[in-house]
Amino acid sequence: MYTFARNTQYLAPKWRAYVTPYELGFRFTDGITVTSLWELKHVLLTLDEGLINPWIQSPQYHLSTWVRDSVGDDELAELLKGQTQRWGAVVALERQMMRTLNLPYYVAKRWLAPSHSPFVFSGGTQVAALDDLAAVLPTLSDETLRFHYARFPNDLSVWLADVIGDYYLSDALEEVNSREQAMVVVDDHLVMLHEAASTD
Repeated sequence: MYTFARNTQYLAPKWRAYVTPYELGFRFTDGITVTSLWELKHVLLTLDEGLINPWIQSPQYHLSTWVRDSVGDDELAELLKGQTQRWGAVVALERQMMRTLNLPYYVAKRWLAPSHSPFVFSGGTQVAALDDLAAVLPTLSDETLRFHYARFPNDLSVWLADVIGDYYLSDALEEVNSREQAMVVVDDHLVMLHEAASTD
C-alpha cells in the first residue's frame, strides 16, 4: 500500500476528507489507490507522466469521473476534463482548492449521509448517520459511552472516521469524557455541517 505523508497545509477537509469505503478510491494501474484530493495531488506530482496522462485524457476522463462521482466536486471534475497533461491537472486542482471553502458542501453532504454499516452501542441501539447519533446521545447512559470510550481504539471514533469518513468529529470525540460533552460536540459539529451542506 502506498503511504502518503501528512503536510499541515493540506489538513483542511477540502483536501483531507476521504471517500468511504476504501473501495471507492481511484485505483491506478500500478495499484496505487487515492481516496482524497490531497492524495490525488501527491500522486499527480510523483508518478510518471506516462502512467498519469491516460487517466486524465479523453475519451474516458477517468479522473474527472471519479472526482465527480466519488468526491462530489462537479466544478473540479469539469476543470480536470479540460486537461491533457498531469501538470495541467495539478494546476487546475490547486486553483480550484484555493477558491473552495475549507468545508465544501459535498464533503458536508457526504458526512451527513446515512451509512450502510450502522454503529451498534453496547445496549443494542443502532445509529447510521450523524443526525441519528445526535438524537440517540441524550438517551444513552454514561456507562454505555464509557464502555465505548474505554475500548482501544475508541470504537465510536473509529466508526466515525472509517465508515462515515468524518475524521474531524472522530478526533473531537476522542477528547470528551462525558455524555454532556459529547452532545455539545456533536450538536455544534452538525450545525456546521448543515450550514456547509446548504451552500450547494
